[in-house]
Amino acid sequence: MATLAQQIVNGLVLGALIGLIALGYTMVYGIVQLINFAHGEVFMVGAFGAHFAYVYLLPEGVPWYVALPMLCVAAVTVSVTVAVLMKRLAYRPLRDAHRLAPLITALGVSILLQEVVRVFYPGATAPLPCPRPSSTPGSSWGR
Repeated sequence: MATLAQQIVNGLVLGALIGLIALGYTMVYGIVQLINFAHGEVFMVGAFGAHFAYVYLLPEGVPWYVALPMLCVAAVTVSVTVAVLMKRLAYRPLRDAHRLAPLITALGVSILLQEVVRVFYPGATAPLPCPRPSSTPGSSWGR
């Protein structure tokens, strides 16, 4: 029964994340009339920004209830920074271009962000903090 409850929670969390990304696609297309193929990658870069903050910036032994809000702020900060840079460097110069140019640029930015993460995080294995104890005996919370 515990597995069923956990799977329901997993499904709700994943569905909420997919819904959030879909809402972002809809809003961007409705306002700018451009399908931003790099939208999902902005979320990905934010997640890896939180991972970087957890591994390199947070001191060892920070409890999960302190670390998670700080990591959310780090993820949002990185995502917003990447989105603003994308807009200013990639999309704003193409404001008056043919409709195909921003679409191709969106694909290029998507590939660029994927490759940057692949190069700088080749084996990101440190888990983020977990608000419950691990199921393996003798393991500790978080790191």
